[in-house]
Formats: sequence, structure tokens, C-alpha cells
Amino acid sequence: MRSFFRHLTLGCGLAAACFASQAQADEIRTGDGLISLSAEMPDEVRIGESFEYEVKLSNASDNVVLHDIKLEQRKTKGLSIESVSMKNQGKQNDSKKESTESSSSSKEMTVSTLKPGDSRTFLVKATADEEGKLHSCLEIASYTPAVCLTSQVVKPQLELTKVAPEQANRCSMIELEYALKNGGSGDVGPVKVTDSLGEHLATIEGNSELSFEVDGLAAGETREFVARVYAQKPGEFSSRAEATATNSELSSRSKETTTKVISADLAAKLNGPNRLYGNELATFTGEVTNTGNVAAEDVRVKVIVPAKSNLVDISEPSMRQKSPSEDDSKESSKNDGNNQPTMASKQGENSSANGNSDSEQSQKSEMEMTEKELTIARLEPGQTATFDYAVRAGDIQEIPSKIVATYVCTVDSAEDQTKSTARAQSMAVATVKVVRLPAMQLMVVDDEDPVIKGDQVVYTIRVWNEGDAPDNNVKLIAELPEGLEFVSADGPTENSQDGATIQFDPIKTMEPGDRADYKVTAKCQGNKSVRFAAKLTSKKLPAEVSAEEPTRLFKR
Repeated sequence: MRSFFRHLTLGCGLAAACFASQAQADEIRTGDGLISLSAEMPDEVRIGESFEYEVKLSNASDNVVLHDIKLEQRKTKGLSIESVSMKNQGKQNDSKKESTESSSSSKEMTVSTLKPGDSRTFLVKATADEEGKLHSCLEIASYTPAVCLTSQVVKPQLELTKVAPEQANRCSMIELEYALKNGGSGDVGPVKVTDSLGEHLATIEGNSELSFEVDGLAAGETREFVARVYAQKPGEFSSRAEATATNSELSSRSKETTTKVISADLAAKLNGPNRLYGNELATFTGEVTNTGNVAAEDVRVKVIVPAKSNLVDISEPSMRQKSPSEDDSKESSKNDGNNQPTMASKQGENSSANGNSDSEQSQKSEMEMTEKELTIARLEPGQTATFDYAVRAGDIQEIPSKIVATYVCTVDSAEDQTKSTARAQSMAVATVKVVRLPAMQLMVVDDEDPVIKGDQVVYTIRVWNEGDAPDNNVKLIAELPEGLEFVSADGPTENSQDGATIQFDPIKTMEPGDRADYKVTAKCQGNKSVRFAAKLTSKKLPAEVSAEEPTRLFKR
């Protein structure tokens, strides 16, 4: 804004008007209308006495600031200016009073700055030296105008907050809440909000990077967003969001949030007898414990047994809460011989102990299995479901059994069902050795008693295996008592006779249930009571087994 000067002279006419009446003030304006100047003087004054009058200077503009304003009281005949001072009055726009310089010697009145609408009043003290009309001239010597330009200064400010749950279920959606606020006094253009969720935490679409576009924010405006995400595994997940303005350097970061994702987990245990005999029932006890920190619903348990065995019965699961003592014995239970990690290893241990060949072991490992499934509706954290089942071995030599507990949950709304599916599974194995023993039985009967001298008597000898395992090298020997004479012998194998002893060749194998009948015919030669004896030996019999049949011999 360039400076320029204006000069204004109040002559005798104005002074006369001013002096004519104190109630009426004389006022003039500069040609540009920026300055208004008025003066008031007494109606009359006495010669030689001091008197005062006021000069008021006003900025009459709306938006022009005036600088370096200078008024001068010209030398007037018959008037002596004693002093000029500033009278504090008029409109003030700021707290500081503008300085005014006045000098009685120079008769100058100055104002350094005068804002639009402001005014300053000078108090002039003077003395009239001559009688008659008093002529006084006041001049605006100079001033510098400056146009006032007004602009509101604003400060936009971004504030980003993020809220996340402290804990969440692995099988449920996790809601993350975001709020972006313009807390300043100015508008903000487009803003982008991002959040790097990290590995194993993803949106419904499967993205680990969240992004929101905001077209702009007015001062004080807030935008809110909700993101639905899921965890691909349990654990703790932490991140912070960031908002960045597109057209400026404005940005904001939220506080870091941490969510602990919890889930159900399963531990299976299976107990059964180490061995059983023959066709006894093998009773197994299965346990499934939820070792996680949320409930597991619809837990499926497969009970697996050999196809050649007979799964007789499975009980309904009964529930109990795990006691602290069970936690203390957790490690020791892992080393229980009845709870092996795989069926093959347990079979290998038993086979090795009994001297089975590699081919036999391979056949057992490839044993055909069958399964039956039961369901546990709900398993609370720390809760254990217990059930029993019974198996009859049939013809197999051992019963390897396994239970597999599985819990599956899926975040249904997620697009990637594979990654959004949680699976907890645990397996336990137990193997029962079936002990089978032969049980050789021996019986002798005569077909006639008493026997008359000269007649014959036939002894029937029966051998059978009533056990559940075969026996080998089954050998029978018959002994004729004194008074009986050997006539003949018959049986499943060849025989030989040496005096009173009849010896049959051994039977190589007698399976469970096999029976062999022998006959020995003798002639009565005495007159007394005698005992016919039979003796049996085999590979599995620890000692000789004998049986006798008494017969009375007499004469006519």
C-alpha cells in the first residue's frame, strides 16, 4: 500500500463557527474520507487567562489503518499555545494505548497508528493575548493510510483412535473399531487410514492389511469404521493404525492395541489291560480333556479297533472337572505304557518281547481296523469326558486300539475357509496282548466192569484240547495192570507194545477243541481189582498228566 499525504486547513470561518457556540462542533473530512477532524472552543475567553479546547481526530474508514498522522496548530495572531496533551477517550481496538507526541514549541500533535473506527482527542491549552476575534488554524500535516486485509487463520488436526477387544475366541470374528476426528479449526482433504494386522490375523477377505479411504473431514467432524477380522491361530496380536492426509503432511497414529486370541485344545488318554486270557473281554477307558481356555462344542471321538475283533459296547461319556493333582501327574501319564503315540510302536514292543519275526510284525502293522464314533456335545475348559468300551479278541493275538478326538470350528463369514478353520486333535493308543493257552484233558473208561476171567475188556482213552491255543507233540502211553493181557490197540497214530506198555506215536498239533480217541483191548487173566493207567505228555504241558480206570477181575 503506497503512502500519500493530505493537507487540510481550518480557517477563520471554521474557527468562528467553532468559537460561536460550545454546543456545536465544527468537523471536516479529508478528501478521501479517511480522516474526520473536529474541534470545540469556549464561547469566549478572557484576555491573558489560560483556557482549553479539544481537537478530536478519528479514523472514519472501515478497513484502512492510518499511520504517522501529524496535526499542526499554525501560528495565530493574539493566541499563544501553552501545551498540547492527549486525552484518553474514544474507541480502542487493542489493550495498548497508541503513543501521541505533542510539543508546545512546535505546536504538533502526532499519532503513530489509528485503526479503523478509532479516535484520539488532544487537549490544547492556550492564552488569548489580544481583545477581539480569535482566529485559530489547525492543519493535518501528513498521514499514511494502509488497507486492512482480514483472513481467518485455521489449524486442521487429525486424531485417530483404535479400539480392540483384550481377548477373543479363535472361532469368532474379532471387531476392530476406528474413529478418525478432525479436532482442528480447518477442513482436511482426503485421508487414508491403514492398519497392518500382522501375520495370522486377517480380514474376512483374507487380507492382513486394512485400508479405509476418507474423502475429507470438516472441522470437528468424526468418521467411524468397523473392521471384522479373524485369527488363523491362537496367540497375542498387536498393531496400531495410521491416518495420512493425501494433500498435506497431516498424519496421526493410534495407540497400539493387543488382543489375546484363545481357543480350545484337546488331550486324549486311553487305558486298558496289559493282557487278557483267551476270550475274555478287554475293557478300555478313554479320556478326552479340554486343555484350552474356551469351550469346545461338538467334539467327535473315533474309537478304532481291529476289524476281526468284536466291539461289544461303548458307554455314554461322563463329565468331570480336572483336579489339580491330575495336572501334577500330567508328565508321568505321558510315559504310561498304555498310552503310546502310535499303534505301530506299541505293537513293535510287544512283538519284540515275544520273539515274533519281522514278517509277523508287518502283518500286525497292516491289521485292518474298524471304527465307531461318539459325540461330546460340549467340553468346558479343564473338563474331562470319560467313557468305557469293551472288545472281544476273537482269533487275533493282540488288540491294538486307538481313540482320536477332534474339534473343528470355522469362522463362517471368512472367504478362505481353510485358513479360517481351527482344528484341535489328539490321539491315544493302547494295545492288549491276548494270552492263549492249551488245556489238554485226559479221560479213561472201561466198557465192562466187573470182567470174568477169560473175557475181554475195552478201555477207551479220550484226549482233547479244551484251551484256546494249540498244543504240539501230544503223546499217549497206556499201562496194563497185572491180571490183564494185551490183545490190541487202536488210535489216530501208530502204536507199539512192549510188555504191559502200549505207546502211541505223538500227534503233531492239536488245535483248540481237537479230540483224539484211543482204544486198548485186554483179556482178563486174574481175580482182583486192578487199575488201568494212561499217561499224556505234550510240548505245552509242564508235567505228565495221568488218568486211571479201576476194574474188578474175578473167576466164575
